[in-house]
Amino acid sequence: MAKRNSFSSLENLRSLSISPGAVFIGPWVGIDHEKFLIVAGVTESKILICAVMINSQINQYILKRPKLLACQVELKGEDYEFLSHDSYANCAQPIKAKHDRFMINEMKYCGLLKDSDLQQVQQQIIASGSLTVDEISMFFGETAE
Repeated sequence: MAKRNSFSSLENLRSLSISPGAVFIGPWVGIDHEKFLIVAGVTESKILICAVMINSQINQYILKRPKLLACQVELKGEDYEFLSHDSYANCAQPIKAKHDRFMINEMKYCGLLKDSDLQQVQQQIIASGSLTVDEISMFFGETAE
């Protein structure tokens, strides 16, 4: 006799999708519309996540600041079914969040970044100077150079 899916097994499936490169869409504190978020790194304990938001355009404030502009990673709309146009991962402001934040029903899994885009996102987060050496090691398993 086959087992029926339980809430627990569905929760486990969602938890497995929370890995580097995963893209989710959902509400975020302080934002009046749903945002795409990229999981850039996950701690070994899977308790904390480092994520970045995807924006449709680069904000004028960022355009005038070369250091912040360098931390924007272009994502081609044609490469991703969930994007309707070219967009930008804002790696200048990485978000450190608890794993549980991505487990709520309002957060919907959209897909995975290409490996080359994920590597760029991770490199730009590290280059941004927004994370400590310990956080870089914790999220990405490497040391800052």
